[in-house]
Amino acid sequence: MARNDQKAVHLPSPALPVGFRQFATQVAGHTFEATNAAAVGLLQDSVAGCVLKPLGKPECEVRELNFYESLASAAVASTAAGAMAEAKAPGDNDLAALSRHVPRFYGHLKLVVNQREHTFVRLEDLTSGMQQPCVMDVKMGRRTWDPMSSPHKRQVEEQKYVICKQKLGLCLPGFLVYLPAEEPGKTVVLRHGKDYGKSLNVAGFRQTMGIFFNASTSDSKTRAAGSEILLREVLRQLQEILAWFKRQRLLHFYASSLLICYDYARLSSESQPPPSPLLNGHHQHHQCSEDPSEWIRVRMIDFAHVYPAEDGQPDENYMFGLQSLIEVVRSILYR
Repeated sequence: MARNDQKAVHLPSPALPVGFRQFATQVAGHTFEATNAAAVGLLQDSVAGCVLKPLGKPECEVRELNFYESLASAAVASTAAGAMAEAKAPGDNDLAALSRHVPRFYGHLKLVVNQREHTFVRLEDLTSGMQQPCVMDVKMGRRTWDPMSSPHKRQVEEQKYVICKQKLGLCLPGFLVYLPAEEPGKTVVLRHGKDYGKSLNVAGFRQTMGIFFNASTSDSKTRAAGSEILLREVLRQLQEILAWFKRQRLLHFYASSLLICYDYARLSSESQPPPSPLLNGHHQHHQCSEDPSEWIRVRMIDFAHVYPAEDGQPDENYMFGLQSLIEVVRSILYR
């Protein structure tokens, strides 16, 4: 698969409130459109550093907001009760555990964008602190329509990402990745959206994942070692999410995604051995973190179509996609 340099993307300039800007690393979802003033994408609070996600249709807005608020309440209750106390209600412990795999929620607010009022949820910026953020959105499950979808909506959804969705239970709406350039020390940026993802077969999906993790483009031993750290940490976080799904019987997730983020700038630095504690008689500060979770983050996102589990059944649909993704990551790591 050929590498392509990032072409300049000229985004429209919407009328935004002071202190807010378009989120530069958005790779999927609703975006600003030059021909549609009502279309709104992700924003960033330049002061607080949070991401603001616009909520959709009224029924979806209520569902997604309720989800975040329920998760936040369960996390607070769990912390207050302590590890040895019983949950206040069945499932509270599962919700509290899930909160660790979801971006932190900081409430909601209304903003006027392009002379129209929109409701946003304020969320943790998963790329915070990253010098060269690489981001991928992976939609989970063979079935992406929810129980309340109309026959037309179901038909439309079934026609999207057909090959990868049915074979793997995965869709690739978009990604952004830094790659090494031919000139030493330089990088190029590869960015693709949903049209690219819709064209992928299973082999193409696997190859794209290898490129995203810089596992097929490593041009040095240190970067190759960094890619191994990256893959192992992504695999660890995916397996933790799968463990949660295997035990929970509360919720079913439709058209929900996993967001995978990592800092390309750390691929080489994190694989270097720690320096000597003394250099010329002085302590040398070691910049590299020993915890890869500080620069590698896998989180669940998009909860406009979350419903109570039917008859207390596990979410086999989501888990099928999650297990496929784990297998793909494992195959890249151990090939």
